[in-house]
Amino acid sequence: MRFVQNPKISVVIVLYNSGHVIEETIEALDRSIYDNLELLLIDNASDVALAPAEIKCRFPCRLYRLEKNLGFGQGCNFGVGKSDGDYILFLNPDARVEPDSIHSMMEVLASDEKAAAVGPQLLSPDGSRMPSYRFTPDFGRLLFSRKSPLSHLSLFSRMKQRYIGLPMDELSEVEVIPATAMLVRKEAFLEIGGFDERFFMYAEDFDLCVMLRKRGFKVYHQPKARVYHDWRNGAVADIRKLNIEHNRSIFRFYRKHYPNNIFRSMALLILLCIKRLILEIGNWRESKIG
Repeated sequence: MRFVQNPKISVVIVLYNSGHVIEETIEALDRSIYDNLELLLIDNASDVALAPAEIKCRFPCRLYRLEKNLGFGQGCNFGVGKSDGDYILFLNPDARVEPDSIHSMMEVLASDEKAAAVGPQLLSPDGSRMPSYRFTPDFGRLLFSRKSPLSHLSLFSRMKQRYIGLPMDELSEVEVIPATAMLVRKEAFLEIGGFDERFFMYAEDFDLCVMLRKRGFKVYHQPKARVYHDWRNGAVADIRKLNIEHNRSIFRFYRKHYPNNIFRSMALLILLCIKRLILEIGNWRESKIG
């Protein structure tokens, strides 16, 4: 099935030291049954630059190398600014789309003018289903998110479902989807100003969904669309720095959307500090064992 207008979709992939996985991602895009695509690769000042000769793609492709690492959100915004499509597919460099996935997501946006963003069912390399949508993070949900120390206590294990949604088999309107693979209506994306560039990485996708829904747009999860996410084989990075950035972004998200809850903000900050301390102790123990 083809859409009457067959609108162009610009696939924006932000790279940072992830050139070793991009070939498989592009090969998967080449197998897509949706054929009106363009590919924009945004190299966020990787240590080893991706060479244009390494890119083999049947769709029009442009590579931009930035002088410094702008972060994920700002890198995506840069890509959108260079795009020609009316729709944008944000895709991680370690995410591989199934041939009909883009088509299935595009059907959702084409059928509802208020639909501004849609995400697929994410799968691990072994085919098991990964969390593919969330509930809007509030204080209680952040306390029991998967990266919170409390989520590892058996007493609170069920509380994680307040934050991470259970797998679904039908198209559903949801609150938040990750930008691992997210198809958005460009007009709506620009209307809210794109990704908030104060988030260097993490939580910018949650913030985007919240802002879209505040403007009256809808966010969907389409389980018919399937994307494999090999996150363990993605960017080569310092895990300690990633955890610090995650903590910063979670705290920034909470302060942005719940500015009047000072005491809860302080409690969340303390929890994030405890989380970092636990990680540092774990790293110290590993170094001693090594």
